[in-house]
Amino acid sequence: MAIMKQAWAITRQDFRNNPYALLWTLLFIMYLGFTMSFVVSMEFGESGALNPAADFVMLVLMPFLGFIYNRRTFKYLQEDSYTHMLAFLRTLPIPVSAVIMSRIQQAIFAFIGNSVVFFILLFTVSGTLRAYAGSGFFISFALTWIGYGMLIQAIYMYLEFLKRGKAYFWLSLIIMLICGMISIMVRIYGANLVSITAFYSKEWQLLSPVMWGALATGVFGIFVSYRMTLRKLIKRDLA
Repeated sequence: MAIMKQAWAITRQDFRNNPYALLWTLLFIMYLGFTMSFVVSMEFGESGALNPAADFVMLVLMPFLGFIYNRRTFKYLQEDSYTHMLAFLRTLPIPVSAVIMSRIQQAIFAFIGNSVVFFILLFTVSGTLRAYAGSGFFISFALTWIGYGMLIQAIYMYLEFLKRGKAYFWLSLIIMLICGMISIMVRIYGANLVSITAFYSKEWQLLSPVMWGALATGVFGIFVSYRMTLRKLIKRDLA
């Protein structure tokens, strides 16, 4: 409980130090929501029948819903801002576990707020998904992809704490490249991840095994990331 309180103190102070972060995050997520809605519409249109763009964009963008976009987020490459932040926090009487837990708290808040904005725009603007209708479908579809996003977000959190800016950047590109390869492979086999998740969400709604499996995997990924990061961050040289 003490760790959670200390983590919340860090989280609250971070919000205070970045008063415009929520505004920038909202604008960025709105942009992503509009963009994705058009990509999904193209995907299911006749001209996009063989286009894996929707899968690729969803695979790449979903983890981004777990970020709060402030100056540190955009300056990680030029200034290695994550490492500098960790070096500063290490000078304070704060346990490493509280620092990591604060990042998890921020990811949870980000996923909740960003997902509401993103998926409302996605379902509102995209006539393709709107055709499925029903709140059960909307919630199931959103939670399925949020579960996936949590899993990849766990990897990003691990990289934030343990890698410098340039390494973080290149490893992020590798993750995106893997997403592209997965999208192409799925398309080669005649499948589509967006349509598959939409099908299960429509048929099973809140009982969708894909949704619960994705959420369980995402939570487990966050837990593993926390444990691995905690063990290695204590030994990391931040000089």
